[in-house]
Amino acid sequence: MFKNSKKYIRVGLISTLSFALVLTFSPFLEFFSLHATTNISPITDTLSSSGTGTSGPESASATGVSQTIQYTAPTALASGSTIDLYIQTGSTIGGGEATTAFSAVTATSSFSVTAAGTTVATSADETTTTNATDSNFSGYTFTEIAITTTGAIASGNAIVISGITATNPSTPSSSTNQYIIDLTDSGGDDGYMAVPILTNSTVTVTGRVTPSITLALSSNATSFGILQVGVVNTSSPATTLTLSTNAKDGASITVNDTGSGTTPGLYNSLAPHTIASATATLAAGTEGYGINAALTSTAGSGGVVGSMTVSSPYNGTGDSVGGLTLTPTTLATTTTPIYLDTVQVNYLAAISVVTPAGIYTDNVTYLATGNF
Repeated sequence: MFKNSKKYIRVGLISTLSFALVLTFSPFLEFFSLHATTNISPITDTLSSSGTGTSGPESASATGVSQTIQYTAPTALASGSTIDLYIQTGSTIGGGEATTAFSAVTATSSFSVTAAGTTVATSADETTTTNATDSNFSGYTFTEIAITTTGAIASGNAIVISGITATNPSTPSSSTNQYIIDLTDSGGDDGYMAVPILTNSTVTVTGRVTPSITLALSSNATSFGILQVGVVNTSSPATTLTLSTNAKDGASITVNDTGSGTTPGLYNSLAPHTIASATATLAAGTEGYGINAALTSTAGSGGVVGSMTVSSPYNGTGDSVGGLTLTPTTLATTTTPIYLDTVQVNYLAAISVVTPAGIYTDNVTYLATGNF
């Protein structure tokens, strides 16, 4: 039967058009089956990346590349029949198709031949030869993989020959990079194909994700109103900090205040007097000032509750507070990227009966730092 040239390009699934031209898709390589007066059709050779080449199994100089030959048996073969596979290894090739060819062709310890899923051979002999069956390849040098079957093959069986490795050509031809694989069996069947090897068959796909970090405050002001002696006072509203970042190692939020400029706390410049900030459990009637914080729910907004950790000493509850400092101190951290995570900060203060009258203020600053 005469078949025209056929090209196979694999992109994830295989489809075949059974006309004079056959097109097959394959994710590993593209190849051409060149059948003339042959009856094995189609023949496919799938290269897989078991080798050491960095540019894909069909790229120049890749070593130890596995080849899997597949075809459909036209003729029934009895046990003890022969199948001869010829893989081009010569460097002097007619027609200028290439300057180098496959080398180190080996039937490995995992070599096998299956027919319709049943193993019919597990070993083969390797021989260098110029005697491929087709006269079109006169003068070509091949490594012959000679197989003797140990089981019968029925006509129409799907034949898979696997466990063959080779080193790809180092300098593919700039004009045509085809390398011949010929196949015959003792039933009189034969066919052949060509495999292309490219200088580089790999497309490197790159992209960049822009670093991002945002910190939002729910309000820029909060007030105690009239500070009372008999209670621990809480300002209103609390401050909600909302943090988002794609930093791979997360981020941290720090806090610091201005106080009097030399002492952290609530400062009355006219007195002058500072209600000093220190880590403590505040008590009514005893001067003190500080903050505590906790994670809050972000259900429905995309945040993940609990992925941030409030740092000591700011993780207290009730009247327990962490003292503010003039330099940034860690308030909360995360070790992973987060989206819309929230921390609520509460401000607490207590005064004594001798705390000077007047207006007390403090400026508290929050800063987010990403760990990209």
